[in-house]
Amino acid sequence: MPLDEYRRKRDRRRTPEPVPEDDAAAGRTGDRFVIQEHHATALHWDLRLERDGVLASWAVPKGLPTDPETVRMAVRTEDHPLEYLDFHGTIPRGEYGGGTMSIWDAGRYDTEKWSDREVAVVLHGDRARGRFVLLHRPAERADRWLLRRTREQPDLGTPDEAHTPLPRDPRLTVPVRAGALPSDDGWRVRPRFGGRRVLVRSDGGRATLHPVDAGGAPGDPLELPSGLRGLGPALGAGGHLLDAELTVRGELWVADVLHTGGRDVRDLGLGERRALLEALPVEGPHRRIAPLYPNAGATLLDAVRAQGLPGVVAVRDGSPYRGGPDDDWQEIDVRGAGTTVPPRRDGLGRATLSNPDKVLYPATGTTKAQVLGYYLAVAEAMLPHLDGRPVTLKRWPDGVDGPSFFEKNVSRHAPTWLRTARVGTPGGRSESADFPVISDDEGLAWAANLAALELHVPQWRLGPRDGRHPPDRVVFDLDPGEGTDVLDCARVAVQVRDLLAGHGLPVYPSTSGGKGMQLYLPVRVTEPERTAEFAREVAERLAAEHPKQVIAVMTRARRRGKVFVDWSQNNPAKTTIASYSLRGRERPTVATPLTWDEVEGAREPGDLVFTLDDLPARLEAHGDLMRPLLDTEGFRLPRGGVIGEVPG
Repeated sequence: MPLDEYRRKRDRRRTPEPVPEDDAAAGRTGDRFVIQEHHATALHWDLRLERDGVLASWAVPKGLPTDPETVRMAVRTEDHPLEYLDFHGTIPRGEYGGGTMSIWDAGRYDTEKWSDREVAVVLHGDRARGRFVLLHRPAERADRWLLRRTREQPDLGTPDEAHTPLPRDPRLTVPVRAGALPSDDGWRVRPRFGGRRVLVRSDGGRATLHPVDAGGAPGDPLELPSGLRGLGPALGAGGHLLDAELTVRGELWVADVLHTGGRDVRDLGLGERRALLEALPVEGPHRRIAPLYPNAGATLLDAVRAQGLPGVVAVRDGSPYRGGPDDDWQEIDVRGAGTTVPPRRDGLGRATLSNPDKVLYPATGTTKAQVLGYYLAVAEAMLPHLDGRPVTLKRWPDGVDGPSFFEKNVSRHAPTWLRTARVGTPGGRSESADFPVISDDEGLAWAANLAALELHVPQWRLGPRDGRHPPDRVVFDLDPGEGTDVLDCARVAVQVRDLLAGHGLPVYPSTSGGKGMQLYLPVRVTEPERTAEFAREVAERLAAEHPKQVIAVMTRARRRGKVFVDWSQNNPAKTTIASYSLRGRERPTVATPLTWDEVEGAREPGDLVFTLDDLPARLEAHGDLMRPLLDTEGFRLPRGGVIGEVPG
């Protein structure tokens, strides 16, 4: 029966979708169509054509093509009932097709050809107009089709604008440096926000950000900050190219448009392009259209400087978007422009920042100034986890592609205002060292200036006269062996959680910023060695219960295919990466606290990898997920040996 597959996949008690009892409309002729925008597991557009009393349906991941050069994949799905022509709403998560569905376009269509291998139709909609062809190649899977817009289009009675494909590598316009704003008023001025110039490419509901070099050429795409993942769906199926700036906080400021609505608009004047930009659904969480002001000379520069911004870009009214260096675009650094207000310092308070533009992460172009900006953005959450603990710095003076080294003793170069603590270092080069104790924004700025990307701390705090308090937390460091990854660590993390929950002990998960994870348990002990003993009991218990997944010994050769539960990190002489610390990897990844829903719901390693661009939005959404380590009094540990007993 035509709708048997449709009914089999749906439970009318759980979904608002129409689920007819029978196929009463079978055989009925009709010429209606609907295109629905479907925010399911992955955004796509559903094309449905009325045929023989049902809706023949294809899921098009990137939407209908707007030009004849673009070919889109279309997946043939089960036939849908005619009632679906009007359906919009939310299908519950967990159900087939779970997510929000809205009607993107609807109308009637003409059939020019319909066979098992080719469907040619002319759509008469408001947004989808013209001749389209669906093709199925015999060698492909039965559900795999191709969709294209034909080069020859029928006369539909109204002018059909020529749709041009998105340029592959458009060059952005590069402002020339100027010492002052232009003297005449035929210019418009927008602020710069101290971020990276990026080309935003959105096509088929998916947006990518491409860093732009000094000549205006876009590079390989950056990882999209989590706070901007809604940009592509908001812009929809059509193609768009936008000139924008991405700040260290993961905020996008969109300044201009090069291509939109199937049109290359670079030949239009500034005012016309601005009107098109303001008509786009760009504004949203963490994304804004950059403000554009009339030229107001020194008054405007003073206002920009007062907000702590680095400069402005002036664009001549009416100028097209030419690409490359252009005298009609001028960039003015407010720190060097002549006004009455003294320039701001690149540092913070008593901490200065040398070489702020030095690139520390070549793969992403992340500079020392951006590293500082990140640490200041997360300072409120991070500092309580550093305060009172001696910090071991790991420094990359020449960036992550160069050599690195750990530094404990900072007495040679620490400023007088920075607190240091003389702490014993058994087994070290000397009996003790002067460790930094970072408790404020200035301390973070000092560390950033040293290119100390990683901050490591012990599981104990300093007491009076720099003595050691007993440990206040237990850490389980989950280290994936060869052949495993962070997803395997996530599964072991759940096993640790469930084991400890049976003893009334909560643990809090975090990524390591690398391939592994950490779990933290706030505790109250009197004997410093007790935390390591307890962690070892847990590790050995899990290794006994899950010998194919877990190992509790450090021997690297035996860890292949398993996750090592490293209990030794609780040794008072050892340190662990601090929460919210950057890592000195190829990209600026971060040791990121997680929710248990994220741990259990992860389906690919990338689900548990976060960079400095992601953290401000995460903190806004979740707050400090490690806050319970600070707010709870700490749990008493079970007596020795209890948790290590494996049930018979």
